[in-house]
Amino acid sequence: MKIDSVIQNMPYTYLCDDPFLQRLDTLGYARSNLTGVGIESASALVHDSPYLLSLTDQRIQLAAQAKGAGNPVVVDFSCGAIGFRGSQNVRQELLVKAVLGRDKRAAMSVLDMTGGLGRDSYILACAGCKVTTTERNPVVYLLLADGLYRASLDSELMSIVGNISLLFGDARLSAEKVCSYDAVYLDPMFPERSKSALVKKEMRVFRDVVGTDADVNELFTYALEVATKKVVVKRPRKSSYVMDKKPTYSVEGRSSRFDVYQRG
Repeated sequence: MKIDSVIQNMPYTYLCDDPFLQRLDTLGYARSNLTGVGIESASALVHDSPYLLSLTDQRIQLAAQAKGAGNPVVVDFSCGAIGFRGSQNVRQELLVKAVLGRDKRAAMSVLDMTGGLGRDSYILACAGCKVTTTERNPVVYLLLADGLYRASLDSELMSIVGNISLLFGDARLSAEKVCSYDAVYLDPMFPERSKSALVKKEMRVFRDVVGTDADVNELFTYALEVATKKVVVKRPRKSSYVMDKKPTYSVEGRSSRFDVYQRG
């Protein structure tokens, strides 16, 4: 299981009080996966730690400690932009157009190799896809696992998140029990992304935690091996192709595009 080197070197503190530890147990998450400094009360907060991971308002969140750092990073599918997008006609989403194309089948299987905060997996699940989502960063995985857990308790969301299977670890290892998928989706973090793509303070925090996917070429090669219909790669709109490999076609938006590599 590969853990991003950035998270290993990033100072963060987690509040391991009883509610937090109980939530870890509920999620089946091993505390040993957390490499930060554990404290038992907020008064013991390490002042030079830039981030605090805690259970607050019944949600696991990652909060930047600097003044003006913005809202904590939390996965919540019931509100905000993702809640709104999920309630709309998701067939109009560029991601859905890229993954499903003209295929109207509701049970298309998709491997999301870079789960992140789960928003793309959620949109695909809203579109009827059966999504296997992998996330190898332990903090991001915990945030996503907690968001899916809370959504599974919501009568309006449980049927949607029931289409998402979350796995912890490198996609090439975590998803190996499934031989192939109709589509494989990849949204890697690239070091050359411009600041304009990271305007939101939440995304700056997220990037600090995740770092970059230096092995994107290997992930892309694996995706081509296991996808039976197509591989979809999200890229900044004006950026180069992964491995300089021209896609079959692209679905473009204002700031990003989805490169589609048709298979078979």
